[in-house]
Amino acid sequence: MKVYFFTNPAYLDKNKIKQDTCLSILEKVASSSDTSELVTALYLTRGHRHNRGTAFVRKWMTPSNFITTRGKWSLTHQWDLPENLPEKFKLIRIRLDSEYYLYPKKELDTYGWLFEYETFYDHLAVLFAHELHHFRRYHLNLHPGEGEHAANRWALIRAQNLGFRVEGKRQPPRKKRTPIRHRIRTLFDPFAEYRHLKPGDKITITRDPRKIYLNQSAILVRPVRSNSKRVVIQTGDGKIWRWPMAWVRIKTIDLS
Repeated sequence: MKVYFFTNPAYLDKNKIKQDTCLSILEKVASSSDTSELVTALYLTRGHRHNRGTAFVRKWMTPSNFITTRGKWSLTHQWDLPENLPEKFKLIRIRLDSEYYLYPKKELDTYGWLFEYETFYDHLAVLFAHELHHFRRYHLNLHPGEGEHAANRWALIRAQNLGFRVEGKRQPPRKKRTPIRHRIRTLFDPFAEYRHLKPGDKITITRDPRKIYLNQSAILVRPVRSNSKRVVIQTGDGKIWRWPMAWVRIKTIDLS
């Protein structure tokens, strides 16, 4: 495994971070994996909660696409291209903006896991182990079918078994709250009952300027969208119409 550091000495000195220690941690975590075709780029920068990792392991990377100017890894263009990159490789990028003095710390990740890190190095170990799991899955054909939550579990156990001081647990999913504008719209929606209809349900046409389908039944063709004021219906002659909801009602009129 080739490891490249992108940082500046002032940041390292201020935060008491040693490159040699970071390198030994990466090698320790990866010691049970064949990383001969892996490149790891570690970005230690000053920022605000931009701690993240990405594994570019589903296809081969080359020096020509190592640097990008767009997206969440646009910071890569701040440094020159390393001279001794392999012709092709799989890539893991790690970014840690955490200040050393902020530890121990808790952090909720993108996937709803709450981690507790004792030190900066413990954080680095888990973050790298998570991305290494993806490398192992897609490049070494290990962990078949496993996704982000499995990667978190594997990373946590791997780090703990190696003696790193970290705890982690998946948090219960938060109940999604309906935005207030949606609640207000529903409250004052005169067609709210129509939005629960299903294809095949019957409605009655109560207004037809041409008097062709007046008081006739029609079949709902597809569900009514949340912001729509029309329904897609099929009349008895097989024709499809987008009929105003103000011109129909759910209960069929009994003219007998």
